[in-house]
Amino acid sequence: MLQIKTKGSPFERGRQQGESCKAIAMKWISPKIQELEEAYEVKRLEDILNSCKNAFQRVYPEGYEECCGIASGLNIPENDYFKAILSWRLLSKFQNCTSIGFYTRENRPVLGKTDDIHKEELGVNILEITHPDRGYKHIHFHFAGSIWTTAGMNECGLAMGMTGIPGVETGEDGFMSLDALHTILPRCKTVKEAVSYLKSINLSYYGFSLILGDAKGEMALIEKTGNGMAEIMPIDRGFLIHTNHILDSELAAKNPAQKEPILSNGIKRYKNALSLISSIPKTEEGMMMFLNDRSSKGAIRQQGEDGLYTDYGVMFLPVEKRFIYFSGYPDYTIKEVNCEEIFQ
Repeated sequence: MLQIKTKGSPFERGRQQGESCKAIAMKWISPKIQELEEAYEVKRLEDILNSCKNAFQRVYPEGYEECCGIASGLNIPENDYFKAILSWRLLSKFQNCTSIGFYTRENRPVLGKTDDIHKEELGVNILEITHPDRGYKHIHFHFAGSIWTTAGMNECGLAMGMTGIPGVETGEDGFMSLDALHTILPRCKTVKEAVSYLKSINLSYYGFSLILGDAKGEMALIEKTGNGMAEIMPIDRGFLIHTNHILDSELAAKNPAQKEPILSNGIKRYKNALSLISSIPKTEEGMMMFLNDRSSKGAIRQQGEDGLYTDYGVMFLPVEKRFIYFSGYPDYTIKEVNCEEIFQ
């Protein structure tokens, strides 16, 4: 997995990212532009694009500037770039994820996440080390050439990992779910701060679950869509588990059902996870066993199930400000990182 460093203003960081990962980013950006242009009549696509760009700029000007910087670094027209990042919304093609959290015998939180994507997208995730001009330094995993933070940790020890869940399109100004995730690590120091912040923002499209842990030893699992937010309580043996369907019954009733095959794939993974947590040790070794499970009942590390492949998995130890991740398919490599060292 490519590792890059960015620093400075949003535009500067975006430009640095675009320049550093152009070959990887264009692997998914070019096909998405073409697919979107084939799916929409030119004038209709232009109107949607302008409306979405204007809303993005109103709600999240720093994110908009970072995206403009990425387009500059990639050396492609801004409109083409915004077509690519809006494609996941306009084409409704979503990926899968699994998240897990538990406390060790020493009462320290351990968080885990896998990121499952389509075969043609394998290898597009990167690890970015960010030194923003404002906000906390942080590392984050995301698609090359995007601001879609799917997992990460900041210099304070706040760690997070997401899964996607179905949410309403509100028609009002608000964050698209993947954009909102990018705002958490630079802004929040603790789980409590992150939960409070997430309650304060509006989502305009789709939703996410988010497992959170911090250096103080706090941990939480929340679900959020444009129609509300819920905290998910621990289940057997104190585990927190999420795949890609809404677990809170009241929140689920306010939102659309998950689409297939993500729904059935996620339910199989969830049921398998419930089976696994009955016996895995609540240790680093136990977390790696879970993230690498290949059970036929609902593999956590996917290798083609329902057309999905695990591109990376990560384990966060927020009290130690340390994380371990694996990447690649069919290759498999493991790396351990000390955040205090890489932020120097």
